[in-house]
Amino acid sequence: MPVRYTRPLDGGWGWAVVLAVFMIGACSFGVIRSFGVFLEEFTTQFDQSATATSLVISVCIGIAFGGTLLGVMLSARFGFRPVAMAGGVMAAVGCILTYFSTSIVHLYITVGVMVGLGSSLAFFPSLSLVGKYFDKKRAIANGIAVSGPSVGSMVFPPVFTYLIEEYGWRGSLLIAAGVMLNITAFAALLRPIQLPEKQLSLPSDRAETTSFSELNEVPQDRPTVRINEGKSSLSRSHWRTVIAELKALLTNPRLVSFITADMFFLGFGFFIPVVHIAPRARHLGIEPYQSAFLVSLIAIGDVISRFLSGFLPTCRKFRHLHWYTLSLLTTGISSLLSTLAKTYPALAAYCMVLGLLEGAGLAISLTVLADLVGPTRLSGAMGLVMLLMSVSVTGAPPIAGKLYDSTQNYNISFIVAGCGPILGGLIAAILLCFGDENVRRVSERQSPSTAFVNGARPNSVVKSDDKQLLKPFVIETSV
Repeated sequence: MPVRYTRPLDGGWGWAVVLAVFMIGACSFGVIRSFGVFLEEFTTQFDQSATATSLVISVCIGIAFGGTLLGVMLSARFGFRPVAMAGGVMAAVGCILTYFSTSIVHLYITVGVMVGLGSSLAFFPSLSLVGKYFDKKRAIANGIAVSGPSVGSMVFPPVFTYLIEEYGWRGSLLIAAGVMLNITAFAALLRPIQLPEKQLSLPSDRAETTSFSELNEVPQDRPTVRINEGKSSLSRSHWRTVIAELKALLTNPRLVSFITADMFFLGFGFFIPVVHIAPRARHLGIEPYQSAFLVSLIAIGDVISRFLSGFLPTCRKFRHLHWYTLSLLTTGISSLLSTLAKTYPALAAYCMVLGLLEGAGLAISLTVLADLVGPTRLSGAMGLVMLLMSVSVTGAPPIAGKLYDSTQNYNISFIVAGCGPILGGLIAAILLCFGDENVRRVSERQSPSTAFVNGARPNSVVKSDDKQLLKPFVIETSV
């Protein structure tokens, strides 16, 4: 049973929830982002190319991103706790079954599908629960919660390198299964919370969660839409609502341009280096421990820049989109220059700079997305972005692996890793050419206290036929 409160706690058990989400992220995506240290073992064991082995991690990451919408819908139906616990069990079973794998195809199923989907079910839906427990301290709580994957990426690469030397890659994955099972334990802390049902009329700096549910009436003098918690299954009318929302988002040229830029940035600029930096260092003759620590350096820079990005100055002539564009361009340039790095200190400096630039870019991208679509459509836009990101992060690392197979040199792969963000930065620069005055006016016009559902505008009445469309379909966002 959900615990009822008159308002968000802004503390208390909420900090236990923050700790749980932090650890779930560290144990799931922290482990996934550390799988690059296994690539050489997979290549040797199964006598496969770098393309085939890197595809294992790409499928895992792609399904982890693509499964976000499924996790949100299952959590709306069954609750955050059981879905996250089931995700932890699925990821752990995937690691255990990998122990018995005899071909690379088995890895695609156990690591790619099971670990990827299990991690997605456990982490992404749990993030939105943090927003229910916090109001004034929501930004701090979210900042701590989302740093879990980066902290896990610092810790696990050198740990797995040691475990591989001591127990082999199969034994190491059994230990990874134990790490994944901790997700189930921490998910038990995700106690549901139920706040009193009252009209949503929040200040713009507090309205960070948007959801649609059953609507009985809308008074003419109060043009806000009431939000209730609903957990019934999706019907045809709900799917029509989802399709209509996705269609509206996909016909927004500015959003499509942003998604395209982000796909080049995240898929090519981030995951190619994360997956291939350790094998590249080994190829240059660097020791395994030092090679694995390069991934940790990227994560360290990521954590630092995510924190500092909140203090970036903005003004009328230099806004978040400018910072985002600058981040993409400099990320690409750094990867291009990394082809000159042949020693460990040079690679370490590159990884630290890369982490700083990418962490800032990923953090700023959320604010840019809110500016582009307005607060009322932010949740749907984020789901769409995550879904399309899965295509990019699945395809980019195997492309880099194929280039290595063809040239036996990682320089071409990292040139591609640099060209991707630069191309994304040029696309983002096109958005700057249009100016952001219209975006700001849209954001101001779409006040968070007014939900435009099925085209309803303020001071309009939702017809009785539309009430079915508003039944418990929940889309939540915590920024």
